[in-house]
Amino acid sequence: MDQNNIHRAEENQMSRRFEAWYNAADHSKAYTETLSEQTKQALGNDMLFQIKTRANISSPKKYKPSNQMLWCAATVILLFAVFVFLQKGPTITYTTGYGEIKMIHLPDGSQVKLNGHSRLYYRKRNFNAHREVWLNGEASFVVVHKQNNQRFSVHVSDSTSIEVLGTEFNVQNRNQTLIALREGKINFQCISTQDRYKIEMQPGQHFMLAKNKRDYQLKNDVAIDAFFLWQKHKLLLSNSTLNEVISLLKATQGIEIVLKDDRLLKRDASGSMPLNVDIDEMISNIALLYDLDIKRKNNRFLFQSKQHITHQ
Repeated sequence: MDQNNIHRAEENQMSRRFEAWYNAADHSKAYTETLSEQTKQALGNDMLFQIKTRANISSPKKYKPSNQMLWCAATVILLFAVFVFLQKGPTITYTTGYGEIKMIHLPDGSQVKLNGHSRLYYRKRNFNAHREVWLNGEASFVVVHKQNNQRFSVHVSDSTSIEVLGTEFNVQNRNQTLIALREGKINFQCISTQDRYKIEMQPGQHFMLAKNKRDYQLKNDVAIDAFFLWQKHKLLLSNSTLNEVISLLKATQGIEIVLKDDRLLKRDASGSMPLNVDIDEMISNIALLYDLDIKRKNNRFLFQSKQHITHQ
């Protein structure tokens, strides 16, 4: 067996061992949890030094690295990945398809309903000590209150998050961030290089943050229950524009709607419609609410103004 095949066999063996260790690590205590911050820092610095030394980064000579050198570099990178993994631990991820709603029970007893085409994940290790989840899409939360007033955090981006003590609220995190608070109290905070602010929300309030993370609105006395109706597969319209409905259905149901005239996007309507019906019926309900005609081409729907016939 030549040298290349030997290295390849060793790589495969190491990969299998790492995978077995990874799967077993969920129930074990991280080694780094037993270390002090000073020791962790020293370990990280030592690993970085080993990477630079074995890869010969400091050498100005140009040469083609040998197979042994590549093997050493790969080994160090793998060790570094293991080091990062030990600190953060594995993640548990939940996703939903278009039109799907999923109930999630978190380790602390909190409950999450995940709307269609959404993703939620959390770090399994020490979740009860650091209650944090990350959301992309839409979800409704019922958070368990802890006797020590331990916070529960929902991260909607790298710089924005929601801090909770124990409450019921809905979060939509797509093109913009929308939060509706039914019970309890939450703090929405933004910490970025451009902005730094915290908004305290009370029950019955609705918070809207623009895509740029800078412009926001906090509204009082809104129909909060309307933001939770998707859990019952219903959509409530309250002077809602056609543009809002099209964006919502595209995000949660995967429905493509095309308009012959963009001015139709500003049309508004009020009423309710079921979401647990087939696509043709859903599209017909929208056309009825907004007084539109429909033409279907493959999986796309064309909306246009109704051609009203006048009799002479």
